Amino acid sequence: MRQLQQQADSHLSAATLARLRQGRQQVGSRTSGAPSRRAGWLLATACSAVLAVALGLQFSNSSPPTPPAPAPTIADQSEDDTTLLFDESPELYLWLGSDTLAME
Repeated sequence: MRQLQQQADSHLSAATLARLRQGRQQVGSRTSGAPSRRAGWLLATACSAVLAVALGLQFSNSSPPTPPAPAPTIADQSEDDTTLLFDESPELYLWLGSDTLAME
């Protein structure tokens, strides 16, 4: 492999070698720009943290949901004749609780 590379390097023109060196130098100078990338990541992380805290505070400060309105009871409804009939007839409840109903 090394012999092939040396052979290929010997066939390259001086202009091509100069461009390759220049390209290597540009890549080397880009790695010195790493702190700017690091600052970008730092900024993105800080923004994410602030957003997470803001959402957490919003959810913790929200008022609890109001309970649903209670269902109307029988006493709240207007009483008709059938409701009064069942309320006034204790024999019906005795008959429902008796063993004769189970026999029928």
